[in-house]
Amino acid sequence: MVIEENVPSIFNWLPTAALEWLAAVAFFFVLVGFLGMLFSSLRIGPGNAFRLVWKTACQAFMEIVSVSPKTIGALGMLTFKEAIRRKIVVVFIIFVMIVLFAGMFLDPTSPHPAQLYIGFIFSTTAYLTIVLMLLLTAFSLPSDFQKKTIHTIVTKPVRVSEIVLGRIFGFVMLGTMLLVPMGIVSYGFVVRGQAHTHIVKSDDLTQDRKNPSLDRGLTSNAREHRHEVVFDKENQVAYLTPTRDHTHDITIQEGKDGARHFTLGAPVDMLKARVVQYGKIGYLDQRGIVSNKGVNVGDEWEYRSFIAGNTDAAFIWQFENITPAALVGDELQFEFTQEVFRTHKGIISRQIIGGFYIRNPETGLMLEVEIFQSKEGGTSVFRVPRTINISADKMNLKSSQRNPNGTSGSRASAVAVKMARQGGEVKSYPSDDKLNTGGANRAEFDLFTDFVAPESSMFDENGKEIPRKNVMEVWIKCLERGQYFGAAEPDMYLRHRDAPFAWNFVKGYLGIWFQMIMVTIYGVVFSTFLSTPVTVLATLFMTLGGSFHQFIASLGAGNVDGGGPLEAAIRLFRQENTTIDLDMNSYEVIISKMCDTVFQAFIRFLSYLVPAFDKFDTSTYVAQGFNISFDMVLMNLCTVVGYAIPLYILGYLCLKLREIER
Repeated sequence: MVIEENVPSIFNWLPTAALEWLAAVAFFFVLVGFLGMLFSSLRIGPGNAFRLVWKTACQAFMEIVSVSPKTIGALGMLTFKEAIRRKIVVVFIIFVMIVLFAGMFLDPTSPHPAQLYIGFIFSTTAYLTIVLMLLLTAFSLPSDFQKKTIHTIVTKPVRVSEIVLGRIFGFVMLGTMLLVPMGIVSYGFVVRGQAHTHIVKSDDLTQDRKNPSLDRGLTSNAREHRHEVVFDKENQVAYLTPTRDHTHDITIQEGKDGARHFTLGAPVDMLKARVVQYGKIGYLDQRGIVSNKGVNVGDEWEYRSFIAGNTDAAFIWQFENITPAALVGDELQFEFTQEVFRTHKGIISRQIIGGFYIRNPETGLMLEVEIFQSKEGGTSVFRVPRTINISADKMNLKSSQRNPNGTSGSRASAVAVKMARQGGEVKSYPSDDKLNTGGANRAEFDLFTDFVAPESSMFDENGKEIPRKNVMEVWIKCLERGQYFGAAEPDMYLRHRDAPFAWNFVKGYLGIWFQMIMVTIYGVVFSTFLSTPVTVLATLFMTLGGSFHQFIASLGAGNVDGGGPLEAAIRLFRQENTTIDLDMNSYEVIISKMCDTVFQAFIRFLSYLVPAFDKFDTSTYVAQGFNISFDMVLMNLCTVVGYAIPLYILGYLCLKLREIER
């Protein structure tokens, strides 16, 4: 599995996001002020309306900046105690009951048990928490207005802004108090649910028929699966084949009677948090010339491009900042997820053969690291040691797999990349005078000295040269004629040392916490001017709309196939494909295009009002074993703060303008 998203650095994301936020907030409040002045002008005239709007804005600014933290804390505690009196602790009891009986309903034969358990526990926690906060906030202020208990508060020296902020603070404190024990119970449920071991008896191992130095057998059955045990009698080493995303450490002890005793540890690699580094992808076409994309094999989903087998076509990833700090042990570890497209069955007993290479982009020195068999739907792992000794055959290569075509060749070579420039001229990089042809005859290489360029350049899709430091290239080729490999940029990554799973689990729960805060803020703000049923519907609309934020943004930008709603209706009525251009001479098409343009502008404005709840949900990272970067956590935190500030001001204005008898 692979997370198909490259998270940018917070320092690169924040300046652009801050400018967009300022522009959106300014436009929103200008629109609110314009509408307020418009309706006031109908009652008191334009001049008085302008003075009223200006006075309200000045009062709002002074009241918001002069709030008292002590008063907000007191109102928050009052909100907290009111919610406790409503027996909301029952939600935690329901959660514990669900966890206690969940193991009876989760599929024990799942090929990815950790993903199943983590996905279930995160979904359950999110749904319970969000529904609880939605109902609590929707009933809070409308209930106070109905019972007139709000009068007791407003008669005290309390600002309206402090009432809104106190409500938000109280509900957030309540939700946090629920999430903390939920997270502790959830972590114990996941860890305990995956804890198991197996038993191996020496009597269960039999000699391998093909290799007499090996004994093979199966472990005992635990959680509906077994592992194959392989014991090397010559080196006295035993190992297990991975099954269901994990393996076990195995130790061997010899008893007094001379019999071997195998002891298995806890599951390994099941609950992990992989820290990965992505590179920039490039393509070589069948002639070996740099291209913007690969071959389209007719796949409807154009996320991955393909390269043809047994040609000069290749995927090229450039990785920056390759330093000794990236080593895991004494080697670099790359993981690659590929898609395979077959034009014929080939050798049915095995997968498609591919080649993994590393290259110095400045000297052109290139090394064939491994010839591998593809894993369709799986992940291939490549390990490159720091000291590479070809003569000692440390690269784990088999001579029978070196070249499927039967031709021989050196493992190391000097390769220049061809690039077509403007005017059709083809140039090679590096040039002949920089090409390291002498290095191809060596038997030993140092990874960082020979294959990492201290300074290099890469060209973007517009031909602009981008300087980079400590760069190494990774190449993937398909070596069988008539077959194709498909890949996208995130499909290849460099894996660093894993982060602690417990800390990654906490960061996953922070995503639920951010969602809970957003639901709380929207519920409190809507309850300042809407009734309880309408508040529930409005908050629910924002929550569900945020779950499809990416689609809404694409629809507003006009990037959805089939056009807007009117154009889509015409296509549906005419039974025309979404990829076919409509006749622009038709009046109904022209009118539909004009109306859809207005609709897209409205949707684009709506996409700024609806938070991206799909970005807050980071449970996929935890379930698939990828570390949630600190940049992502900070981005989500900034997003919550960015929505909280204008919504808080809007809630204050709505409650201020509402008629409350004092």
